[in-house]
Amino acid sequence: MMGAYANLSLAPLAPLVRADLDISLTAIGFITAAIFLGAAVASTPAGHLTDRLGAVRLLAIAMIGIAVTELTAAASPWVWLFVVAMFGVGLAYGCITPPTNVIVRGAADGANQGLVMSAKQIGVTLGGLIAGLTLPALADAFGWRLSMLAPVVGALVVAGLVVATRDNLNHQVGPRAHREQVMEKLSIRRTWRLGVGGFGFLMAGTQQGFMAYTTLFLTERHGYGLAIAGVSFAVLMAGGTIGRLGWAVISDRWFRNNRWTGLLITSLVAAFGLIGMAVLPTGPLLWPCFVLVGLSSIGWNGVFLALVANSVPSTHVGRLSGWSLRCVFSGVVVIPPILGYLADHWGWGAAWTFTAVITVIAGFGMYFGARGGVNPHQA
Repeated sequence: MMGAYANLSLAPLAPLVRADLDISLTAIGFITAAIFLGAAVASTPAGHLTDRLGAVRLLAIAMIGIAVTELTAAASPWVWLFVVAMFGVGLAYGCITPPTNVIVRGAADGANQGLVMSAKQIGVTLGGLIAGLTLPALADAFGWRLSMLAPVVGALVVAGLVVATRDNLNHQVGPRAHREQVMEKLSIRRTWRLGVGGFGFLMAGTQQGFMAYTTLFLTERHGYGLAIAGVSFAVLMAGGTIGRLGWAVISDRWFRNNRWTGLLITSLVAAFGLIGMAVLPTGPLLWPCFVLVGLSSIGWNGVFLALVANSVPSTHVGRLSGWSLRCVFSGVVVIPPILGYLADHWGWGAAWTFTAVITVIAGFGMYFGARGGVNPHQA
């Protein structure tokens, strides 16, 4: 939650950052891309470090890194330094999910792993909800730079909690992998890699692009004030929180052995809501579409990670999580700038239509690619 609070801090503050630094919508997309480029760069090494150094130790280091880099961004007098600092936030953020995946797998069995993984992942949406509710209000009172100190404090508190509870967490995780297990090569089918990796790439790009541009979309196209747009962002995060738990329950109950089917349904619901956002004018019908997109374009994440975590033995979860996160974060590097470009040159309707199309592609790619598991020779 605190990692996401820092990582998503740009989204509710985007109008103020844009005005203060005098940058375009496309530039906001590139800053978002810089954050997740850092996460993409860190994700694969973080997976290996999780299996080698231990999940608890890496998690504490990552939270301290988030605090330091977010503080640097808040104090940055130049655009280039702000971008570099937010890239650093992404680097640290990319080191969070592999260790937390390992910790969660140690606490859940196969029957409810989708729900427990999603419960962990609602930290992301709760972090965004807190960002939407608090950061615009803090920025209004103290300025956007001082408002970014709130995520700094939160990250340091969590780092302290991880250190304080390290013995219990280490006991839950169990022994680390041996060197020969860490060095063993993972064999991943090409169709699985394309289907699962492509789904993470496209859906994460849609999710983060939608989150990054929400306040700008509502203030510029629909005339909302920043405070109301911030509350709307919080409502979106609340919908995402409900979606992560709801899709997890559905997946555990009806799609435990074929989670790809549930993920296909999730992507189609997201596409329906995005088309509504693209074509509907300001009015009450816009809000159901907003809720649908929040429930689905954000709600897929926990089920996706449960599918990944259950595809390999426990000693390989860190590495496969790192690989999947590289796909996820790479999508966030590529897609938000495209959305910003489309919004700048052809309007918001073109941007949301584009995202609707790629979510449909993601869902069917997952459905046809994920069946059969990582390696057809593994039982």
